[in-house]
Amino acid sequence: MKNIKLTLLVFLFLSSCLWVFLYFTAPENKGTLPPATANLVNDLETKGAFDFESKDIYGKTFKLSDYKGKVIILNFWASWCEPCVEEIPSLLRVIEHFKGEVILVAISADYTLVELNKFLKVFKAKSPYLKVAWDNEKLISKKYMVEALPESFIIGKDFKLARKVPGSENWATKNALLFFKDLVDRVVPE
Repeated sequence: MKNIKLTLLVFLFLSSCLWVFLYFTAPENKGTLPPATANLVNDLETKGAFDFESKDIYGKTFKLSDYKGKVIILNFWASWCEPCVEEIPSLLRVIEHFKGEVILVAISADYTLVELNKFLKVFKAKSPYLKVAWDNEKLISKKYMVEALPESFIIGKDFKLARKVPGSENWATKNALLFFKDLVDRVVPE
């Protein structure tokens, strides 16, 4: 009789442990909600880019939607970010190559405006197709859920997200230029 009780107790204990283990590790308890960034990308692809108003480094107010009808590279960067600095020349080559059909809106996360301006002077980053804004309060970065620099959002002429690019890229490769040409040539329904 003692063996039966002991066997029953061991069985109940092991069954309880198994139930607890399965409950907390069951697939239906994990991953049921997509991460917020996945929802963001979905919204940007279907509903369109989040518009914002900012001042460029010259004090002129602009809206992202001012460039609707153009391909926009919305690039989040900082002068202290080495990968950001490495990709700037190729970004500038892309916008010069497409002569106004592709616009670079560069949102700086620099700590001070002095750092930002010093970098732009040294880099000779001046182009009619380049708009640089200082996001000192991180309002735009938060809106786009930017977690690491550099991070870019390529927005088509229809103002919808064509691609999100985390990290540094060589933007002026043959394949990248073909990608941008396809976006530039794409007819946008009215």
